[in-house]
Amino acid sequence: MAATNNPLDGTHASDHHPTISAQTYTIAGILTTVHGLAEVSPSAASVACLWLLHPRLQTKEKMAPIADDIISAWNKRIQNGRAGNHPAGLIAVSFDQRNHGSRLVDKLHNEAWRQDNPRHAQDMFSCFHGTAADTSQLMNHLESYIFTSPDGPKITQNFVLGISLGGHAAWHCVLAEPRMTAAVVGIGCPDYTRLLTDRARLSKLETYTSSSPPGADFLGSKDFPRALQDAIAKYDPAGLLLPGQFNPIGSDPEVSPEKLARMKVLLRDRLQNKHILNLSGKVDKLVPYAAGEPFLNVFKQVLAEDPSLNTTFTDVLFDGVGHAFPRAMVDKSTEWICDLLANEGTVSSKI
Repeated sequence: MAATNNPLDGTHASDHHPTISAQTYTIAGILTTVHGLAEVSPSAASVACLWLLHPRLQTKEKMAPIADDIISAWNKRIQNGRAGNHPAGLIAVSFDQRNHGSRLVDKLHNEAWRQDNPRHAQDMFSCFHGTAADTSQLMNHLESYIFTSPDGPKITQNFVLGISLGGHAAWHCVLAEPRMTAAVVGIGCPDYTRLLTDRARLSKLETYTSSSPPGADFLGSKDFPRALQDAIAKYDPAGLLLPGQFNPIGSDPEVSPEKLARMKVLLRDRLQNKHILNLSGKVDKLVPYAAGEPFLNVFKQVLAEDPSLNTTFTDVLFDGVGHAFPRAMVDKSTEWICDLLANEGTVSSKI
């Protein structure tokens, strides 16, 4: 994600003119923009909140056009009577990820190895893991800032949509936060270890190239230290659900029955009755689909074997799309989220 690489370039015009209201609050010391609050019907008893997580090197303002699109589409469905019985209002929330925008501390720590940041792996993981924690913290307090009257509505549903760095965070949000029932993962990856090992190869890091075979000593090196691996095993999808299963520099062993059984227990605890839309570019070189594919193959297998989980996973690859979130992805996200809302949390799985 070099500074010239903006996954949102081309998604919307840079001179975007908001069509939906936006109000900014300081909540827990974080500038938090709430989109669509003024458009919520006074008669609405419940409200769904869509949390929007921006890409690396970007800011919360970049998510405003997506908020406008999705909220406008949902409100139009309500007006046309296509939103189900007793439809919830919809708002969206955006905030700057750690060390971005209004929270910037050190620009170098947002850069990659190729831009001379020696702690790229630690910086990126701790940033988007922190974003997931920030999302939960803001969820604790948002309602007390925006719905202060005794008869005000309640936030009854929480969805997340993240792009690139925000897509990595969206995986963490839906896995760790019980109140988060749906996630749109835009050009993100569920296997941080494989993603960064491949990036180390492409960056020709000495800790990758100096061993035989190349990469054999990368995990546990100064560029990917043991403590980072320990954090990945606690929080990242592949590391948490299938620890030690995937070999980022060679073939993966067959998943043992014991590991599958453990994974099913964790999925029931973390993802039961939740829904995930995974959007990837077929020619994405920065966050290639292949980095998460081995994990996703097992993930899909387990979901198919246990329909009682009621966990749906919709996986869409876009031809000719690189590391970008183009109009087609916005439209797919909009349709999927509106269908979820209209069906009061049920959606068909297209695995």
